[in-house]
Amino acid sequence: MRLDRNIKQKVHDPYDDRRKYPEGTYCPECGALYQGGRWKWPEKKEVTGQPCLCCACRRIRDRFSAGEVYLSGRYLHVHRSEILNLVGNIIRQEEVRSPLKRVIDFTEDAREVCVRLTDNHLARHIGEAVYRAYSGELEVKYSEEEKFVRLYWCRDA
Repeated sequence: MRLDRNIKQKVHDPYDDRRKYPEGTYCPECGALYQGGRWKWPEKKEVTGQPCLCCACRRIRDRFSAGEVYLSGRYLHVHRSEILNLVGNIIRQEEVRSPLKRVIDFTEDAREVCVRLTDNHLARHIGEAVYRAYSGELEVKYSEEEKFVRLYWCRDA
């Protein structure tokens, strides 16, 4: 029996094509440009390549997040504006650097705040930044066979 027939892909991400696009390909939704083997924000507004949705725009369209951050606790209610300001600053910094790191949606209710993101590393970055700044408890849960992470931050006192 051949053992190589049972080889499985370790992490399955339907939005990661693992292919190279032609140089100059652009995303008609966000305007990102595929250059040098990666998606970048264009320096000029002029694009001449073929259109193709980037994986972040596909995730946003399908509402299929790669990371989620849940913030909760009494401390959140007292310091809500400054915590959300920190989260917003991190998101803005990362969006400027990479078109693939964006917010899908941002929901708030009386108990918690949930931020759904197109990139699992961005979710991890936000969760760890909130934890470093305000301590509390941070729980990180990775999905078994998907490229997905869910972070729970809570502080009651």
